[in-house]
Amino acid sequence: MTNYQDTIRDAILDEANFVRATFSGRQRGQEIRWERLELRPVEVKGQRHLQFSFFDAKQNIVKNYAGETAVTQLTTALDLPFRNFHIISQNETIQINLSKKGKPIINRKANETTIEVSLAHDRSKNTILTEGEDIPFLKVMGVMRADGRIKANHRSKFQQINAFLKILDEIDEIAALQEPVRMIDFGCGSAYLTFAAYHYLVNILGKQAQIIGVDGQEKLIAKNQAVAAKLGWDGLTFEHGMIIDYQADPPPNIVVALHACDTATDDTLAQGIRWQSELIIAAPCCHHHLQVQLKERPSPPEFDAVLRHNLLQERLGDILTDAIRAAILRMNGYQVTAMEFISPDHTPKNLLLRAVKKGDSGGGETAVAEYTQLQQYWQVEPYLAQLLKQTL
Repeated sequence: MTNYQDTIRDAILDEANFVRATFSGRQRGQEIRWERLELRPVEVKGQRHLQFSFFDAKQNIVKNYAGETAVTQLTTALDLPFRNFHIISQNETIQINLSKKGKPIINRKANETTIEVSLAHDRSKNTILTEGEDIPFLKVMGVMRADGRIKANHRSKFQQINAFLKILDEIDEIAALQEPVRMIDFGCGSAYLTFAAYHYLVNILGKQAQIIGVDGQEKLIAKNQAVAAKLGWDGLTFEHGMIIDYQADPPPNIVVALHACDTATDDTLAQGIRWQSELIIAAPCCHHHLQVQLKERPSPPEFDAVLRHNLLQERLGDILTDAIRAAILRMNGYQVTAMEFISPDHTPKNLLLRAVKKGDSGGGETAVAEYTQLQQYWQVEPYLAQLLKQTL
């Protein structure tokens, strides 16, 4: 084994102190079936086992091993081409990330409080951040208590943070971005997800990062900046400004807008496209601009049964707006995935568009045709198309 693998192996096999570990990411140029592997000790029929939870896009396969079999399985797992390793012991957290050339970057830090070892045999959850970890930014922002427990009134926020980080963790292109990784979060608000993204890039992936949160509320900007200063995060700053007028030099690698209202999402997408950012993530909120047009224009008679109901008309407008946005992104060379951001139990606005730059003509003629058909059939003038009319 290489030295970093020995470090991981020794920490996990330390029965008195090992709490849990997470392997994630994919080494450059390698293929791996699993998105993530989680390990933790459990007690089965009175005997200590090492539990392996393998996650892919569809399922979670859990296996429990004891004694020498557990050691053998751990050795096999360490040979899988994972890129990031996060190991928590009672008094120490170890973070290991492999560079593009496979060089291990090892960070060891003492925990602020002792984390108890639990052998409870409950189902492991596919999360990036785990309750009970020492996560300073969550404590400073009031999400986590000093003992690592999540506050009852912040559990939904904690789940939302994990959902966002899981989306980032599934994007292999992030590992190949040149450092420092530059990101702009438009309409950052209270910036829970902005801080989470910085924590993920810097403390989990081990990358140099420069993140700017932009918002129109000066009080929030001052509050967020104070939190960043308290954490000592010099690479995270906040600025007051409007999305469409914002100037970035050099342009960001990643552009984010989560639940920006109405055309603010279009402003964000337009900025990302103009900057040719490698990654654009947007979770739209309301869709008033196209809704108004649908009500003002004669509707196709085939949809009378739908449009006679205000709620169905509203939802159709939402779908059309985001379908048009996705088509325009594809026309500009992005591979686009429309996905669920977080369970509808937490917010009805749970759709997210993830766009990864793949080339100058990633959408090709298909995207152009689909956009043209939608626009002409519904006789609408999408706001994003207006913003990009010179390039479209």
